[in-house]
Order: sequence, then structure tokens, then C-alpha cells
Amino acid sequence: MSDTACRTQADSLQAAPAQAAFARFADHCATCRTCCAMDDEGANLNLPCAEQDRLHEEYRQASRAAARGGDR
Repeated sequence: MSDTACRTQADSLQAAPAQAAFARFADHCATCRTCCAMDDEGANLNLPCAEQDRLHEEYRQASRAAARGGDR
């Protein structure tokens, strides 16, 4: 395998935790009654949700770790 192919494969492996964290965050936001609460006109109420906050922080940390090149 060439060096370029190895780097590309390694990059995709590092992105996996951030992608998984984003998928958990997005799934929660799309299915949580609190996150999806709307007013009478259909506007999102932006109610506070502790689980959304936790998942967003998990995604943010995973993204930062990927940008730094993984856990170091």
C-alpha cells in the first residue's frame, strides 16, 4: 500500500469518532420532544436540553481531537 493510501485510510479512521458523535447528536436533536418543541406558528422554542448539551460537547471534543490528529 502506498504512503498516500495509508494516510488516507488513517485520516478516515480518525474521523470516525467525530462522525459517530455527530450522528448521536443529530439523532437526539431530531427525535427529542424538548429539542423539537415548537410554538403555535411552528418556530422552534429552543428549550434547554441537558442531553443535547452533553452530546454537543461530546461532538465538539471529538472534532477537536480529530483536528489535532487524534488523542495525544
